[in-house]
Amino acid sequence: MPPIDWHVLGPGAIGSLFAWYLADAGLQVRLLTRHAGESARLITLEHQGHLDKGHHDTRAFHVDHHDTPIQRLLVTVKAHQTETALHAIAHRITADTLILFLQNGMGAWQVAERLFPDSPCILGTTTEGAWRAADHHIVHAGRGETWIGSLQSRWQPQAVSVVRQWQHTLFHPHHDDNILARLWRKLAINCAINPLTVLYDCRNGELLDKPTALVQMKAICAEVEEVMAAVLGVPASMPLLELACDVARKTGANQSSMLQDYRRGQPTEIDFITGYLVQEARRLGLDVPENAAVLSAVRQMTQ
Repeated sequence: MPPIDWHVLGPGAIGSLFAWYLADAGLQVRLLTRHAGESARLITLEHQGHLDKGHHDTRAFHVDHHDTPIQRLLVTVKAHQTETALHAIAHRITADTLILFLQNGMGAWQVAERLFPDSPCILGTTTEGAWRAADHHIVHAGRGETWIGSLQSRWQPQAVSVVRQWQHTLFHPHHDDNILARLWRKLAINCAINPLTVLYDCRNGELLDKPTALVQMKAICAEVEEVMAAVLGVPASMPLLELACDVARKTGANQSSMLQDYRRGQPTEIDFITGYLVQEARRLGLDVPENAAVLSAVRQMTQ
C-alpha cells in the first residue's frame, strides 16, 4: 500500500470537500471518524454555482482505524471538538506528523501545540463555500481562496511544502507568512455574521434587511477593529463593516455554520469565535460590550 498523504480528522462539509479534491488530484486520503465500525464512506459531491452546475459525483473513501503513525493530518472538526478528537488519535501523532488546522474560530490549534509540541503545526483559512445537504452529501456552493501559513517561523517551510503539494488541486492555495492577520479577518467576519444569524434565526443575507441587526453589526465590527489593531499592531486594511456586509450579501442564501448547529440542537463554535474575541479584549484591557452581550445571548439560547 502506498503511504497515506493525508488523514482528514472531521469529514464534515469542509473536511469532505478537501478530502474529495485532494483525492481527485491523486493524493492518498483516509478519513478519521468517530464511528468505530465504519470502514468506508461514500461521499457525494454536488457542484453548485461553478464548474458543472447541478452535477453530482460519488467517491468512496477508506475510514482508517489503524494504529499506524499519521504522516499529515488535516484537522477540520468543529473547534470545540478539537481536544477530544486529538486525544483519540494521540498515539498516532509523532514528531514527524504535520498538523494543518482548517477550522472556523480561533485558538483550537493551541491544543495541538500543548499535546504535541514537537510536531509541526500550521494553520489555514479558506473561503470555499460548502455545506452539507444530507449525511455524506456535500454541496460545493462557491469557489474561494485558501491560504496556509504558520505562527512559528520554524514551521514556515512545512507550510510552503503543503502549498506546493496542493498546487495541482482545485484549491491552488497560497502561502502567507502572516497568516494570523488573515485568521483575524475571518474571525471578524464570523463575529459580525454567525452569532446574529442565530439571534435572528435567519440566513446571512437576511441580516442586511434588518435595521436592528445592522446596528449590531456596526457595533460588533467597531469593537473587533479595536482588538485587531491591538493584537496585530496595525489598523484593519478596510472597514470591517463593509467587508462583513459584502460577505453577507455574497453568501446571502447560506445558513451560517453556527445557525445550522443551533437548528440541529448541537453545540456551536461561539466560544471560539465571539468568545475568543471577548477573551482577547479582556487580556488587552479593552471593552467590547456589544460582543459580550451577543456572546451571552447565544450561550443562553444554546445551553
